Amino acid sequence: MAAPHPNDDIDADSSLGDCDDIDDLSSTVSINSSILAHRHENGRRYHAYKDGTYLGPNDVPEQDRLDLQHHLFTLTFEGKLHLCPLPTSLHRVLDVGTGTGIWAIDFGDSHPEAEVLGIDLSPIQPGSVPPNVSFQVDDLEEEWTFREGVEDFDLVYVRMMTSSFADWERFFKQSFRHMKPGGYIEMADICFPVEFVDDSMPVDSALKKWAGLILDGTRTIGRPIDSAKKYKEQLEKAGFVNVVEQKFTWPQNRWPKEKKMKEIGAWSLENMAPSLEGFSMALFTRVFNWTKEEVELFLVDVRKEMKDTKIHAYWPM
Repeated sequence: MAAPHPNDDIDADSSLGDCDDIDDLSSTVSINSSILAHRHENGRRYHAYKDGTYLGPNDVPEQDRLDLQHHLFTLTFEGKLHLCPLPTSLHRVLDVGTGTGIWAIDFGDSHPEAEVLGIDLSPIQPGSVPPNVSFQVDDLEEEWTFREGVEDFDLVYVRMMTSSFADWERFFKQSFRHMKPGGYIEMADICFPVEFVDDSMPVDSALKKWAGLILDGTRTIGRPIDSAKKYKEQLEKAGFVNVVEQKFTWPQNRWPKEKKMKEIGAWSLENMAPSLEGFSMALFTRVFNWTKEEVELFLVDVRKEMKDTKIHAYWPM
């Protein structure tokens, strides 16, 4: 039996029955069709639901990159899927911006006692998943519709979502409101712009220029990609306590001498260099009005610098 909703006590006009059912079915089919239609632009595919909200693609190359990035995170976190402690009694977990669903599936496999819900704007998750894992196409920038006290979460997991929300303070407040006492929220994100450990940066660095343009463009659309710098302050403002900030580094390529960092750098390069177009195309063409050809030409030099082991660049995490 479904748990009662706060609005269940409101009387409905029973005379509307059959017509409403038909309208609802028609509406659902229409919505599903529009979600699956996607948006095709400049050789890439983007989400259709809330079109334009998120500027990253959702096509097969991007899905492959997201799965590779999952490995990069587990390598960075020494095989762990999360860093925060888990409540003794783990029932409900929310994966925000689940992408291909790879983290939710791995977590669900590791914790069969928990119900894991992955939410994304794109329906790109596999159909065959553990019985305790489910996915929804939804926009968590809107008002959350989970029933407070009934569908609250023990863990809210948010990874690589910087520039995805226009109002992080609202997101954190909603996370806090829909979290069980003693629950955790974990944020794992990159910090822009790119940094250099020494003076190896070229005078007219294409990589630095690219990172600056990404930052400027995301600020222009009200979704700055350097939002991770404010997470700790905003989490505390929302009511979270004992907020711990751990810092990591992703070298841009294999330039570090230390074996572990060299390996992370190799995966970092594979995560970013082949996918530069995916990171850049929508933002540069829609915000800066560049042509596809201008973007591709500019990225040639950016990609060269990303691969150059003489340039000691890194991304703060």
